[in-house]
Amino acid sequence: MTEQVIEARPRAELERPGMAEEALYWLRDTLGTVAPRDPVTRRLGPRRYRLELLAEQCDRDTFTMVTSWLGSEAVPATKSKQDYADDIRLWATVARELGGHDRFFIGAITPGIIETWTKTQKARGLAPRTINRRLSVLTALTQYAAWKTKQTLVSPVTKHDRPRVDPRDETTATPILEVPEFQAVINAAATPRQALVPVLIYTLAGRVTECCTAGLHHLKQVGGERKLDLRRKGGKGRVFSLPDRLCDLIDVATADRSEGPLLLDDDGQPMGRHAVDRLLNRLGRTAGVLPDRDLTPHVLRASKLTHMHDAGTPVEEIQEYADHAAIETTLRYIRRRDGDALKAKHAAAAVAVYDHLVDRFVVAGGQGE
Repeated sequence: MTEQVIEARPRAELERPGMAEEALYWLRDTLGTVAPRDPVTRRLGPRRYRLELLAEQCDRDTFTMVTSWLGSEAVPATKSKQDYADDIRLWATVARELGGHDRFFIGAITPGIIETWTKTQKARGLAPRTINRRLSVLTALTQYAAWKTKQTLVSPVTKHDRPRVDPRDETTATPILEVPEFQAVINAAATPRQALVPVLIYTLAGRVTECCTAGLHHLKQVGGERKLDLRRKGGKGRVFSLPDRLCDLIDVATADRSEGPLLLDDDGQPMGRHAVDRLLNRLGRTAGVLPDRDLTPHVLRASKLTHMHDAGTPVEEIQEYADHAAIETTLRYIRRRDGDALKAKHAAAAVAVYDHLVDRFVVAGGQGE
């Protein structure tokens, strides 16, 4: 491609595309589309390819570097590629508003801009984890560019710019469904296809993109068992032996189909992550769970891992089942449950100290004198 424009035409329409074009169109499809928000009216515009938006916001060399970075194994997961692309577009906007740069380039964001932006985000109440993630994307791109160009490039982000994140902060933690609540979600499903979505995600403790890309061709009959070859985060292949009851539900929900994705909506359309989110939110509202939060696939994943911990499964097994690279990630799911139990235990123990002393303040029925 000689122009820095990604045309919205499918790969099938290309006439003898070169390898470079094929790679770029693969990345375009991988990054997918987004509805950009108008900076003045704050209204969402028509959906466009993320890659096309990056081409408009970055200078030519930086666009080449960003596409190389997002297409590399430095960013292995599809969801991460999409999130990082959105974060780079955010930094392009920051570079224009605070630095006066028409196009984003590596070096456009200075330490002074970082300081101003970080303080502004804190004042607006943005979560420390979100601020840190967006700062980390800028650092990761700079480090990749330094490796790619063999130049000395220093990230404008320092440890002093990053807000402290309390690892035990429960206010932004993923909520957990108790077993009866999860059962209520299943009961809220009106069709086998609807029921299969939460059941599959919960059973496998799967990420939504993993379950959405699972196809019937990934189901194998091995030694009298049904197995599912699931592609996990980073392209890692994992084979799961499926329980018989889950297989029964799959057979009913897929209506004896022999090909196509496992998850279809009631109109027979393949379900992407947004369709799954909408369905789970609807089931959650019908079931009356999480009244102040959305029921997301991550809630089901966290619930399954936490239920494993409740059942006494060793944390190393939970880590392996979740396919977490670091055990610290697994502990984020279960430490809160331990903390709740310990708090309740110690609070109850305090009663023994003052139990007999409050009798004169409390009368039958729990009312004061």
